[in-house]
Amino acid sequence: MDRSKISLFSDATVVEPDRPSVDGGAQDAATPVIYQTARNRADLIGAFQLLQQRYAEAGLAIAGGPGMRILPYHLWSETQVMIACQQNRVIGSISLTRDGHPEGVPMESTYGDTIRDLRAQGYRLGEVCSLSVDSPQQVSSGELFAQLTRLMMFHARYVNLDYLVAVVHPRHAKFYQRAMGFKAIGGLTRYQQVGGQPGIAILGHAKNRLSYRQRWQQHYFDGHFSDEELKPRPLCDTDRAFFRPFVSAPDQGQHERRAA
Repeated sequence: MDRSKISLFSDATVVEPDRPSVDGGAQDAATPVIYQTARNRADLIGAFQLLQQRYAEAGLAIAGGPGMRILPYHLWSETQVMIACQQNRVIGSISLTRDGHPEGVPMESTYGDTIRDLRAQGYRLGEVCSLSVDSPQQVSSGELFAQLTRLMMFHARYVNLDYLVAVVHPRHAKFYQRAMGFKAIGGLTRYQQVGGQPGIAILGHAKNRLSYRQRWQQHYFDGHFSDEELKPRPLCDTDRAFFRPFVSAPDQGQHERRAA
């Protein structure tokens, strides 16, 4: 197992940093990692190329093709892509899709009743999706995961979300439950976004600090990002038209996965 490379559904375990930090973690001063919202076409191309690479390696996407993994929700104005970038190369990416699109959130196609019940209670929801990390030697995959999800959590509160939902591989569910207070809201099912691989739906608080494990509370709630760093940056019409020909069907992937 190569722990320098992780994705939300890969065989590799999500690696928890030893000491979650609020300052981006220890880095080589010559090669800092920048965590930010995707701000231009180059950022998005890097994110989608990394996602394709990692999902293909995990057997969750077809190798070859256009070289970018772009699903329909990536073009929605409700989706924000966030990246980790080092030396002008995207080495990590995560997306957050706010509820509000006519199709709801991506997982609604599989967990429709669950999402509709949450929406009926008046909760503002967002789905965490398309997490992928390919870390260099200077920074651990766990630190990349921690800092990307930290930026994502601050952005979620900036856009006033109450809860976050996600579909994760069963091997990863306990980590989210233990560290971040997520709870399962759906049983094991075949999730079409990753070629029918097994997934579990989970739900977590965006605003309730006490639902998080103590060592993670400071990481996800303390500190400050500016409005410029957190404001939504949806795709412009020109970029949406550029990426549309590369969009894959949600269930386009390999149904036979590598042995774990």
